[in-house]
Amino acid sequence: MGNDTKEKKFCPSCGENVDTYFVDRSGGVESEGKKKGDICCIFCGMIVEDISGNDVIPAKSILISDDSAMVRELITDMLKENGLTKDVIASKDGSDFITLFVKKISKKTPFSLVILDVSMPILNGVNAAIAMRAIEKALKMKSTPVLFFTAQKCDENFKKVLTYCKPALYVNKGISSTPDLLASRVSQVIIKLLKDIKS
Repeated sequence: MGNDTKEKKFCPSCGENVDTYFVDRSGGVESEGKKKGDICCIFCGMIVEDISGNDVIPAKSILISDDSAMVRELITDMLKENGLTKDVIASKDGSDFITLFVKKISKKTPFSLVILDVSMPILNGVNAAIAMRAIEKALKMKSTPVLFFTAQKCDENFKKVLTYCKPALYVNKGISSTPDLLASRVSQVIIKLLKDIKS
């Protein structure tokens, strides 16, 4: 990997206008989900210029878990309005999330994608995702893509969480100045996740 300094590109994941990013030249294990030549954010590794050109196929169903009713409603509306899914189920905390996740897989209709707020009461989003991965492993299921919501920047510890829970991305919801901007950024990252699972 080499560092290139070029014009600024907006990273929908961390919300930064980055003027330093890298071109992924390896396409190897350490850059799973990326293709050789993708332009990636230097801060979080998210692709900021997708060269794949694939059309996104809507998710069959998405599970959202956030303790804020306003955020749940905002994201549900955005997912439906942008044609990313028709079926959204919402939960208020990690415990409720695990219950809904297990009910859905017991009916042999797993979720296509889950969205987890990192900071929730009872069971936070990281622990809920780790529990979900344990359930999937025990049942020999394919890993469900995860989108984490957090109000903090992606540090080295959180990068380890993303690696452990892959396929996983995150959105720093704390830097969006308006609900519409947050919805737009979430939409871009979800499209990236959905493209990755179809390719």
